[in-house]
Amino acid sequence: MAGALCAVPAAAVALERVQRGAHYPSDVTAGAVIGLAAAWLTRRVPRLLLHYWP
Repeated sequence: MAGALCAVPAAAVALERVQRGAHYPSDVTAGAVIGLAAAWLTRRVPRLLLHYWP
């Protein structure tokens, strides 16, 4: 739920940065991919470590 609430202002800022010419769309896309990957790893790695760690 918190992720969905944070996604709205993040998308607005991303669009604003592209519109003003501060970033290329590829910059914004790469940042979003990195952020999503970091969030996924933050949630999954502890479970995987607990499952596979003897």
